[in-house]
Amino acid sequence: MEPGNSKHADWRDDELARTDREYVQGGHSSRAEDWREPEGSAGPDQPEPEAMPEAEGVGGTPPGMDAADVAGRSDLARLLSPGEFPADAGRLADAAVRHRAPDELVARLRALPGDRTFHTVTELWSALGHGTEDDSRRF
Repeated sequence: MEPGNSKHADWRDDELARTDREYVQGGHSSRAEDWREPEGSAGPDQPEPEAMPEAEGVGGTPPGMDAADVAGRSDLARLLSPGEFPADAGRLADAAVRHRAPDELVARLRALPGDRTFHTVTELWSALGHGTEDDSRRF
């Protein structure tokens, strides 16, 4: 074996190549027994994922928010780390610039009142005029 070639012996490399050949060349498993085939994500009596109906409020949208609010707040949270809070709007806008946020978002952050301190992404999202969870419907 050549120095730095691999951690396996030649015979092990050949064995691994034979084992993987069915996947590489055939694009599918060549197992003889059906019970050895991996199952799909849906059972035989389940609809395919793309055939499932779209429903309002399904898929992680809490009361008081729609899918766009959830996605937008998530994007905002990716741009502003928890260490940025608590902060005023100017400091959050500067952090957004450092994290390469879109110019539109930076402008909206700079337009917020400068004397208010924001403690969470949800609080900031609400101040930007978007929906948040409806606390009146909790337990």
